[in-house]
Amino acid sequence: MASKLSSGTVVLLLVGATVLLIASRPPVWMLLLLGSFALAALYIVVRTKSRYDPLDPRFGSCIPPISKPEASAGNVPKQHSDV
Repeated sequence: MASKLSSGTVVLLLVGATVLLIASRPPVWMLLLLGSFALAALYIVVRTKSRYDPLDPRFGSCIPPISKPEASAGNVPKQHSDV
């Protein structure tokens, strides 16, 4: 319950700060700068709380690995040309 209360308080503070920023009419470049900082902070928080690790083999990939044929001295692959 305390977690929901703190999350609600944070959301309420963010909405209030956004309304104050829009009402005070700062320059557009300042809004873009603050917005980019907010998005970067949100990305960092979500990544640190996420359990997804792209390097973990348990998650797997939908793209199969590329298998390269073994090249030996007698078996040279043919070169494809765009003619």
